[in-house]
Amino acid sequence: MTPMTHLAKGANAPVPTAPLRIAVGRQQAPGVPAVEASAVLLDATGTVRGDADIVFHGQPAHPSGTVRHVGTGEGSGQLAEWLELDLPRIEPAVQRVLVAGSCDDGTFGQVPGLYAQVTATDGTILTHYDITDATSETAFVLGEFYRRDGAWKFRAVGQGYDSGLAGLATDFGVVVAEAPMATPPLPATAAVTPPASGPAALHGVGKSGAVPGGATAPPTAKPVPGAVPGSVPLPAPAVASPVLPGAGVPVPHAVPGAVPVAVPEQQTSPITAPAAAPGTAPSWGAGLFHFEPLVFSGKGEKTVTVALPFPQDSAPVILEARVGRQYNFLAVQIVGRSTDVFCNDLPDHYGRALLNPPRKGGPLKLRVRHSGTWELTVLPLTTALPIGPGTIQGSGREIFVHTGTAADLEVRAKDPHSGWFQLNQYQGDTPDDLRRPTEQLVHAWNGRRVKEKVHIPDGPLFLAIDKSRHHWELTLEPLPLA
Repeated sequence: MTPMTHLAKGANAPVPTAPLRIAVGRQQAPGVPAVEASAVLLDATGTVRGDADIVFHGQPAHPSGTVRHVGTGEGSGQLAEWLELDLPRIEPAVQRVLVAGSCDDGTFGQVPGLYAQVTATDGTILTHYDITDATSETAFVLGEFYRRDGAWKFRAVGQGYDSGLAGLATDFGVVVAEAPMATPPLPATAAVTPPASGPAALHGVGKSGAVPGGATAPPTAKPVPGAVPGSVPLPAPAVASPVLPGAGVPVPHAVPGAVPVAVPEQQTSPITAPAAAPGTAPSWGAGLFHFEPLVFSGKGEKTVTVALPFPQDSAPVILEARVGRQYNFLAVQIVGRSTDVFCNDLPDHYGRALLNPPRKGGPLKLRVRHSGTWELTVLPLTTALPIGPGTIQGSGREIFVHTGTAADLEVRAKDPHSGWFQLNQYQGDTPDDLRRPTEQLVHAWNGRRVKEKVHIPDGPLFLAIDKSRHHWELTLEPLPLA
């Protein structure tokens, strides 16, 4: 019999490539908040592909049949929700499966004996992870299954979110339906969908926004083989909407290519950067869309039109965001798509993200949501921050261009809120190739600090810190020529 592996936070262990069951459990006691388990399927970029990639009691099976929510069980003073994964049959496009939990009537610090446990179908316990450091969180990624060298491993993650299931979901490319804001009043053209219950209010990337599972009731739970007997369904928790912060004024930030904003009495958070490494101009440089920067500003919720004649299959452009000093959460969505350009905190009230124009070309509309004042600047991709030998420092999301030779890149980052950090590489022969990352260089999200060294090939290429609340430092060291 395979011995059980007790995992500490951040540790991992191999699991057999076989059908497995996962329990999200706790001690059973009066007045303890209910915990709902869910599974989230992610592709190589760390995002969901659509609504169906979220599995929970209201949407209990993935279309592939490889991931299922199979009910709740209780016994011996324990209560657990169970998931099933058929690892041999999971689609190759799925690289990770998160095991998450949420509770709406309390915090995880009030949940005694919280754990995630992986078992074989015969009931043999393979891994067990006790979460002992929960406090004010209302959503948790307890663990994840991930592919490595053709096999599967399970990692004890223990990443909590005070912002509830909505905060967790937005980190993985999920759009959350929100209730209307009390102030400021919404424009007549803006439509707001009230939240549904539980993960049903989450919409996956690339979907129309239909609520998965609709308003169906939780399935009747049945005893799970290998689980404790006497299964009963748990109530579905409600989704907590992201906090849309209040008023403020734009904050300037020293970035090459940005349009300066003259605002008195501001604190700045400048990026310090070395000169770009010598190298050839990008082979697709002539094919990039060049234009004068466009600046939009407003307060609260507003829809703006980026009236640029984008060519067909255009490369991304850069969307630079600045928000007020008091609050730093910003949501920017392309109208007609379920993808968000921004849906996160800006640690120094500033950030830059890649924005993909419509494939058919032409203008696009952006829906902006922020309770305070904000400013967006649309910039050509040629204004990416040059990165060359030496060290560059900054915070949050940023876009870089590397035109030099192959190099080692040392990445250091820290986030006082234990968020996660993702650095992607974009490279190709045509502008269209730059619309999706070619490689995920760094993905770290179960601790406050990042310290990794990665290899980047000869330029030209772009690097994007796509998901981060971190303050970071990048040091590029060119490799010696052979």
